[in-house]
Amino acid sequence: MATQDVPGASPANRDELHAGCWAEHADGSLIFVKGAEGGKVVYEIYDLAYDPPVSYTDAMEEGGFKKQFSYPPVGVSKDRWTWHDKTAFPWDRVMKRALRPRPETAFAEDQMTAAERVAQSLKLRAREVHEDAIRHNSDDFARKGLAVLDRIAGALDGIARIASPKRHAAAKKARRR
Repeated sequence: MATQDVPGASPANRDELHAGCWAEHADGSLIFVKGAEGGKVVYEIYDLAYDPPVSYTDAMEEGGFKKQFSYPPVGVSKDRWTWHDKTAFPWDRVMKRALRPRPETAFAEDQMTAAERVAQSLKLRAREVHEDAIRHNSDDFARKGLAVLDRIAGALDGIARIASPKRHAAAKKARRR
């Protein structure tokens, strides 16, 4: 299992499988590692060829996961996944993805995305990805949350100022130092 943030899996690069790692396939399919603890990996596969996109959620042993999603000689995957362990998952791709044209081929398997092939081999069921379910992962949502916290902090500061003006002034002076 190699990463592309710094090419090649190497202990020197501190490459590791952890929550937040993700992979992409040339066909647009994405894997997001939700957690990796106690030798188990919980992950989601996003198939962006559908409108709306679909996701598959599964968990497996870490050794099996690395084998499933690494290509030979380390793993058994026919699909080449490009792994990232140092950059954020591209939630914007999932949220903004529109219907994309599919190539016309004679064989149904040729039309399958990497996400579909993995889901089929692991007998996973798809569910539609709804914006409400993943909105909390977007940067915009985080900014709005910080704005709310700033307003709450301002209100508490105002209450402290009214309740004890001398103590508030002393605390404010101490914070400046």
